Amino acid sequence: MQANYMHFKSPRFRVLSDSQIKELHFASLHILEKTGVAVHAAEALDLLDQAGADVSNPKRVRIPSFLVERALRDAPKNVTIYTRDGRPSLRLNGTRVYFGGVVDQPDILDPRTGQRRPHTVEDTAVLVRLADALPNLDWIMNSQMVHGLPPDVGELVIQLQCVLNSTKPFAASTLNAENLANILEMCYLVSGGPDNFRARPFFLNSVEPTTPLVHAREALEMSLLCAEAGVPNVVFGMLMAGATSPATPAATLALANAELLSHLVVIQLKKPGSPVIYGGEPNIMDMRTSIFPYGAPELCLLSACLTEITHSYGLPMFGTAGTTDAKVIGTQAAVEITQQIITAALSGADLVHDIGLMDHCSMISPELMVLADEIIGMTGILMGGVEINDETLALDLIDQVGPGGNFLATPHTLKWFRKHWVPSIMDRKQQTFEDGGEPIEHCEALLRKKTIKIMDEHVPEPPPEDIVAELRKMEKCWFEKAGLPYRYPTLA
Repeated sequence: MQANYMHFKSPRFRVLSDSQIKELHFASLHILEKTGVAVHAAEALDLLDQAGADVSNPKRVRIPSFLVERALRDAPKNVTIYTRDGRPSLRLNGTRVYFGGVVDQPDILDPRTGQRRPHTVEDTAVLVRLADALPNLDWIMNSQMVHGLPPDVGELVIQLQCVLNSTKPFAASTLNAENLANILEMCYLVSGGPDNFRARPFFLNSVEPTTPLVHAREALEMSLLCAEAGVPNVVFGMLMAGATSPATPAATLALANAELLSHLVVIQLKKPGSPVIYGGEPNIMDMRTSIFPYGAPELCLLSACLTEITHSYGLPMFGTAGTTDAKVIGTQAAVEITQQIITAALSGADLVHDIGLMDHCSMISPELMVLADEIIGMTGILMGGVEINDETLALDLIDQVGPGGNFLATPHTLKWFRKHWVPSIMDRKQQTFEDGGEPIEHCEALLRKKTIKIMDEHVPEPPPEDIVAELRKMEKCWFEKAGLPYRYPTLA
């Protein structure tokens, strides 16, 4: 019997106290009741009006606290996301962090040349395969950014690449409800119908409030469609302290939470019990450059705080990590993504996106994705905690070996050393140097070599051939509807 014995399975990390979280919650309620939010969708206004909100001024819709509390009760506290072939993959309940790689941006840092260039659909296909191969990336995020195609067609082709080149779940920040409907049709085809997809969703849609306190028509229409279709919906705010939110962390968090709570209310009024993943990337504005600095330590701090607020509601959290303001793979990139990954793991955000982004979200790097995968693996050792029992204490073995002995040849070592983390790109060798003093093999060279090898060799599990044929027909229709020549089939 172990009375009063507390077992920590992993490290614990808190920024906010319980009373601070309550104070921020009440501040958000105050904003919603006194200041209100702008709502630019007729159906959302009708839902709010019927429920008791003051919609007399659509630019200042005031939401009473009882609607917020009802929405928090109705929103599911456990959300499961599945693989393309219907296996449970992401269990979002505040107990585990899942990291996701980004597979498209305006530009790509090509690992073969080391040069920046425009990102293409073919690059997306390769990046999806890379994310599919990396063991510490559990899902895929795309941002509908591709060179050479109109945005409305480009984002559909990108979603197709996610389906064709990986079994892992994927999420997207979709342009509008029409495109979302097209993506859902693709998902229904793969799943075998809307009911099957609703039961085992492998796609999440992401929408953003327009900070401060504006819910645009497109975002609300997509959220309402997700609620109707049973699609898990990410509501994700990006505030810039000193620009689109007040300069202080407390005010930024209260404002971010108010935006998310008001959007949550609309979704739950549409269909109570609709799965919602809270999200946020609260940050500062760099006053010297006016950029949204992805490497800022404030981003880590505020994201951790928002995670704690979200988990106090029992809701899953959509966070960020593995991204950098650096333009090259080097010291800055490694420092920034390591701080983010460790903070995200310790704070416990359920879904963590942006792995692989560079230059404040304007470029994607396959090498950075592989480097982040390695760091996530390292962080897993920290998060694994320490197992303490008779076997792990090994007191009899210590007594048997005694002073001056060693444990190398013991069966205990043979069993347990396999749990030690082994790097794939971090250099631990006793190095041989070239005549000029440079090491023959170093981390950067190993990183590039591993990245290119995966890009060249990994073959994902494809969908069934008949499904692929139907998906290709859909793709051709997208091009024809836009009046474009069907220059593909795109890579698969």
